[in-house]
Amino acid sequence: MVFRSLFERIRTGLRVAKASFGVLRREYWLLVFPVLYGIVWLVGVIGLLAGILVALVGAGYGLAAVDQVATVSEGQAETTVTAFLVAASVLFLFVATAVATFFSAALVHSVGSLFAGESTSLRDGLAGAWEVKRTILAWGVVGTAVGLLFRALESREGTAAQLVRSIAGFAWFAMTFFIVPVIVFQEGGVRESMRNSVDLFRDTWGEAGGTTLGIGLVILPLAAVVGGLGIAFHLFALEVPGSVLQYTLVPTLLAIAALLIVHNAATAVAKTALYEHATDGELPPEFDGVDPDRLVRSKRSVSPTASSTGREPGQI
Repeated sequence: MVFRSLFERIRTGLRVAKASFGVLRREYWLLVFPVLYGIVWLVGVIGLLAGILVALVGAGYGLAAVDQVATVSEGQAETTVTAFLVAASVLFLFVATAVATFFSAALVHSVGSLFAGESTSLRDGLAGAWEVKRTILAWGVVGTAVGLLFRALESREGTAAQLVRSIAGFAWFAMTFFIVPVIVFQEGGVRESMRNSVDLFRDTWGEAGGTTLGIGLVILPLAAVVGGLGIAFHLFALEVPGSVLQYTLVPTLLAIAALLIVHNAATAVAKTALYEHATDGELPPEFDGVDPDRLVRSKRSVSPTASSTGREPGQI
């Protein structure tokens, strides 16, 4: 009976994933949000690398100038450079977390408006995310701290360390699965948002896992096939792969990036739908093919809100 219930919940999650792709087919403009995040992330990486290069060159000249009036050991110079690189890494991790959460929040806000039958647009989604910017920034701090903790765990070796990483990874997945919808649709700080996210995951854990699995089963094999045909095949099958890779590398990477964008958007749509059912007891109209009786009902009732600008759904 337990396994039967588990399979039913996972099967329902797969149906939710299928319906999420259907929403994206009709409202394909929602893909703009992860595209914007990708552009900002790429520009940020380039800017970070350029800034580190300039800073290291400047530090080199500065240490050389100091060395003329005082002795600077190699250990002191190495410590200075290491401290700078660590600070830059922490700053980049914070910015990356906050920016990713911001665009995810904008996407979830727009999806929630569509589910409510309200007009929405790219501008409305960004405005909705901007309204909760303080919580997003606070979440960026939490995400950075946890990211550094996971990096420290990765440096550990042994079976016990692997077990701890696995348990911590699943716990973090459970704690953060609904964090963006909670931040967007509920008022509260980071601590309250995390607590509510955990409660929602506990109410819909089977569907959440099935949805994640369903979306991954569609996108990841496609990405593997595209990467295999565009890159791996030429590396192993040709004696001089560079002669072909110069034409296939960039298109292949762009195709994989497009699949990851779809994966990101579909996951946000599914999470918003599950959030609405967990809080209101009803699925959005776009998920008519999913039997709501197979989903666990929550006793809470928090309705998502979104602003209306008078535009038609899907208008950018």
